[in-house]
Amino acid sequence: MSEIKMKKIGLTGGIGSGKTTVSTIFRELGYTIIDADQVARQVVMPGRFELEEIKAAFGLEIMQGVSLNRKRLGENVFANPRALKKLNAIIQPSIRQLVQMRMEFFENEGRIRTLILDIPLLYEGGWDKKMDATIVVNADKKTRLDRIIARDHLTEQQASNRIAAQMPLESKTEMADFVIDNTGDRSDLKAAVLTFISENDLHP
Repeated sequence: MSEIKMKKIGLTGGIGSGKTTVSTIFRELGYTIIDADQVARQVVMPGRFELEEIKAAFGLEIMQGVSLNRKRLGENVFANPRALKKLNAIIQPSIRQLVQMRMEFFENEGRIRTLILDIPLLYEGGWDKKMDATIVVNADKKTRLDRIIARDHLTEQQASNRIAAQMPLESKTEMADFVIDNTGDRSDLKAAVLTFISENDLHP
């Protein structure tokens, strides 16, 4: 096994804050990413037991053929805290297990020096305790609402429901080791990422 000690950096934010763009910048700079959102999509693929449990819990109206209609499911759960809790009880254990397995794989392989873990529920799931440092991507509520409405083609109420369903972004920024403000453009974001890399002496 390699003697390289891998650093684990937790990356999170609120919906519409721009976390995915920051993750993309890290990827472009050569860093390895574990994306919990991608894992979440994998655990509800056709044939997975989690999808069958979701179907049983929420009905066939959240299906589109053999696949999950994620938009319809989102409309259901983000307006209903009990429904969201039920969904998380089905999918979060599997997401957690797969993220943990991938993290351990990279750690044991000893090939990379820094692993970026892009996890929406970083603090809610206690992942921050496993990290060497955490980053929160921040933006004001109006900016986030505008982005969500444009990106996901939602009404303002639906976008507000998604924001309200998450831990307040202000709480996350208070717990973060490093906060990236995303009210500027992409070049500002990249500059902030490079500052974080320099301050923490990170290498891919």
